Amino acid sequence: MCLSCVLACQMKALGLLDPRDLASGQKPPRRISMTLIEGTPRTSICRHCVQAPCAEACISGSMVRDEEASAVRHNPETCVGCGTCQLVCPFNAITRNDQEDCMAKCNLCPEDDMPPCVIACGTGALALGRSDHDAQGKKRKFAEELRGERNHG
Repeated sequence: MCLSCVLACQMKALGLLDPRDLASGQKPPRRISMTLIEGTPRTSICRHCVQAPCAEACISGSMVRDEEASAVRHNPETCVGCGTCQLVCPFNAITRNDQEDCMAKCNLCPEDDMPPCVIACGTGALALGRSDHDAQGKKRKFAEELRGERNHG
């Protein structure tokens, strides 16, 4: 568990290129984190759900499903920091940003071609892809396997 993705995300959130430039007491919002589950590292990161419970529960309309980008967008300027989105997120991917008194989550860094967390991941464990595209591919692969079993069975 190297945490390169977490560091890259935090540096991006603070607008820094080098961790040595971090000022004492400066705390970035947590948009991605790692935990150990039975000895296996797991990322807690927004999955940008197609049917996003956080967007449905958001009382201020700050969490919105962006169908074109296949992402859940968060607008911190309108967020009231109530934490309802955090309560309903099944992936523990939303945290409180105490610096700005609002919630924080992965925004996929839309201004970048590739999010810094994905670039920093040396193992390839993080990848950027459209969730609906991935689901279609899995369905197609399953159907092909099923056809193959029927033809050979």
